Amino acid sequence: MNTLAFTLGEHRSQLTLKISTYPNGNLAIKLYEKDHGILIFWETLTTNLTGIRPDHCAFINIKAADGLFPVWLSDNHLAEPTGQILESDGCLYPEYLFYGKKLDTLDHEGHTLYIRQQKGELGRRFERLYIALRRLAREINGFSYTDYSGWRCPDGSSTTLPLWIEASDPSHGRKFIFTQKGPALQTTIRYADGTEKQRIYRRKEDMAAELMTMFQEELRVYPPWSENRRKRYEYERQ
Repeated sequence: MNTLAFTLGEHRSQLTLKISTYPNGNLAIKLYEKDHGILIFWETLTTNLTGIRPDHCAFINIKAADGLFPVWLSDNHLAEPTGQILESDGCLYPEYLFYGKKLDTLDHEGHTLYIRQQKGELGRRFERLYIALRRLAREINGFSYTDYSGWRCPDGSSTTLPLWIEASDPSHGRKFIFTQKGPALQTTIRYADGTEKQRIYRRKEDMAAELMTMFQEELRVYPPWSENRRKRYEYERQ
């Protein structure tokens, strides 16, 4: 496991970085020092202040390590400041954007789990909807989506939603919000003129199918598979 040197006063430590998430999905990083082969907690690098942070962004624990973390991050090419500073209890906390590739080399397992959680891939149960969204992102101009499923909490709530995806469709002036609250599956469509429509579904497949129907005239048409191609596909999946 890769380590990074940190000098505090006359003491020089070799630190191991461990990546996880806070309950609201924000990036959490802790530092450990190895003692006789055992990792001993050294300090928390990040702090979880109010709000959901963008991918790989976190406020730095400026109170720790004599305030040297910003310089240390820069010297080790781990992160760069976003320019955002948040005041909390009389202390100014700078926000930093961490370099994903660097984090991956330092803690591949932790970083992989963080990425999967950001993308909502843990416990995925809405495969057809994800397939539909990926196709629309490829073929519809400007279409994009952000997945908050399983890690982000709605305002005023301390629990996450098993499905929460927000998609932007600028070419048609609308925004989609796909959610599951309890047994109810819901698509909310917000238009540029401020109007809004809501649709409720019993089946996950219906949610994906209706979304694709809205873009039916713009999607590419693929020729049907031949019998040989179908058999080859089924064989390769075995």
